[in-house]
Amino acid sequence: MPQLHILRYPDPRLHTVAKPVAAVDERIRQLVDSMLETMYAADG
Repeated sequence: MPQLHILRYPDPRLHTVAKPVAAVDERIRQLVDSMLETMYAADG
């Protein structure tokens, strides 16, 4: 999975409310895997 770009304060996108996830499908699972990989690589 590719690592993602981490937004840092004061990026205004951090104030954006996320849309609800309607269904957990393969695309969402891949996104979560990428988010976890990014978090661990950044010592988060």
